[in-house]
Amino acid sequence: MESVEICSMNCKSKCCKSTQPALTSNDFDRINATHQSKHWFYSIKKEENATKVISKKEGQNNCFFLSEEGLCNIYDLRPLDCELFPIFFKIEKIDKNEYSLRWLVWYCPLTEALGIDPLIENARKKIEEILEKDSEQLFEYQDAMYVSQGYKRKHFLYEERLKIRRR
Repeated sequence: MESVEICSMNCKSKCCKSTQPALTSNDFDRINATHQSKHWFYSIKKEENATKVISKKEGQNNCFFLSEEGLCNIYDLRPLDCELFPIFFKIEKIDKNEYSLRWLVWYCPLTEALGIDPLIENARKKIEEILEKDSEQLFEYQDAMYVSQGYKRKHFLYEERLKIRRR
């Protein structure tokens, strides 16, 4: 059973009805290129920077892209925040160019159905892919998560550290 089926069947896509995903600039550009409506996101201003998050449907708590059937209408384009879910990460500086990436796992039906190890392995592969292309996306993700208060709403059940180097 695929993750999207587990989400829609086991918890009725609860996270898509309560959490507004934070967007990296890559996420925003990729999704925005395919959508005519400009109502799918909004910006949170913090000092001179703005973090974009996916909007809720008008008059609802549902994600702008959640279908009536509880499925994601942009699953292949979904932001990093959604792609990693229920895994999150925080980056902590070790020295000038070395950082520790700490995995944070949120409890949801995916953690029960698939187990923590395969979820972290998939997240690790995605992070390694990003590190090869543009490591700044990881720092941008973390900044967006802080601004959108994405970390505050989570209750984590597992942590692991992984060292990364910033280029």
